[in-house]
Amino acid sequence: MWYAILGISGLSLLGWYANTFGPDSFLRLVLFFVIVGLTTFFSSLFFLKIVRRAALVTLGVLVWLVLRLFGLREIWYPMLLVLCLISLEILLQKR
Repeated sequence: MWYAILGISGLSLLGWYANTFGPDSFLRLVLFFVIVGLTTFFSSLFFLKIVRRAALVTLGVLVWLVLRLFGLREIWYPMLLVLCLISLEILLQKR
């Protein structure tokens, strides 16, 4: 239950932060990525109930946003990112 509260609070904070501040400086951009990362982590942890998968989803979202920031918007990048995350999940599974 706490993960859902933290995820929804993070979404509220993210909406406020994105509407209030622009990406003028490096520090504001880093703070944006921290807020997005924490919000994604707690929301996916609430839905998936597994920390490893929540961390992989968060990593995927952050890498995708960094790719978009650098202007890499081809359709192949998200597809390769999803395939890499699936292979990491298979690699990190307990046997």
